[in-house]
Amino acid sequence: MSKNRLLTLLLLPWIAAGCTGTEEDAVRHFIAHRGATMRCTLAGENSREAVRLAARAGFDCIETDVRWTSDSVLVAVHDATLARTFTYNDGRPVPKETAVSDVSYAELRDSFLLKAARPEYRTRVLTLEEFCTECRDCGLRTFIEPKKVTPEWVYPQLIAIADRVFGRGNYVVTSNNDANDRIRLEMGIRDIPLMGILYQSTYEHIASLGNTIMAVSAARFGEEAYFAHVSRAKADGFETESHADDFEHFDWINHADIDYVSTDLLAPDYTGQGETIYRSRGRDAAKIAAESAASGKMEFGAIYLDLEWCGSATVTLAGQTFTLPETESPRRARHQLLVFDAIPAFGIASPSEDFRIKRISLRIVRF
Repeated sequence: MSKNRLLTLLLLPWIAAGCTGTEEDAVRHFIAHRGATMRCTLAGENSREAVRLAARAGFDCIETDVRWTSDSVLVAVHDATLARTFTYNDGRPVPKETAVSDVSYAELRDSFLLKAARPEYRTRVLTLEEFCTECRDCGLRTFIEPKKVTPEWVYPQLIAIADRVFGRGNYVVTSNNDANDRIRLEMGIRDIPLMGILYQSTYEHIASLGNTIMAVSAARFGEEAYFAHVSRAKADGFETESHADDFEHFDWINHADIDYVSTDLLAPDYTGQGETIYRSRGRDAAKIAAESAASGKMEFGAIYLDLEWCGSATVTLAGQTFTLPETESPRRARHQLLVFDAIPAFGIASPSEDFRIKRISLRIVRF
């Protein structure tokens, strides 16, 4: 990226567009990817608990996946096989080759549990209709992803379920560009919003489908290409989506005009949800680190960091460690992470000789 372009990005007005992490209303939306599960630790993927925890944490959107059992029941499951996200009722691992489509719904419901760290959150699979109903009742806009090898019969059934629960046009069919083509070009349905992933298709093809959200992957594109794609989509009037779980890619999103942020690990923007149990004052990072640690272990919550600095340093935040890039002029960045059954740790290490904190805000919230 050129120095002029980078400087332009760094000078973008952070206070606009809900990027302050304050009590102001956020204007971007956070999607709990397969629910608030923190990768099958906090709760099982696509579980009832994951939906409720997402709403509790302040997410306003959620994403789920669609698979089908041997007796043609649509279920909220991501993988084609059970081994990664399920165990048997007694805790035994499931053989890797056990496919969702080879098991009846009754067997899947009665013989398997979704994986989670705590026994009380190891629960039963949900049908797609049960999952959607829970999302509706929790007020979450729902993004539904049929997988790429989905049989033709699934689409009418999926749409009938979503229409019945949400009403036509009040949900999004997402990600799988094969599904997008099936719905738009083969079924001729124009009034269901779609989301197309740019690296899986061309910009022109996704744009031609109409009523679409343009998903621009922060992980699949380099920095310059990422910002170019987002800028083009916004100039053409599209809503945009990106996924992030780490500091670097979330930093890109914070400098781009992204409408939907999908995540497994980030906390949604703070808009007053939960109970603030710590808020920093002053610029003494060591003091803030000690005070945040003194808040103690938290069952479920979030930690929000807003930092302006010169120089470079290494930051630890809730189990993630990342480097603040070297900068001579003051630079601002934010990171915000969910916390489960842990002390919401914060610390700064390995500062460069010229490292200076110009401003720092740390907030810890219990959900």
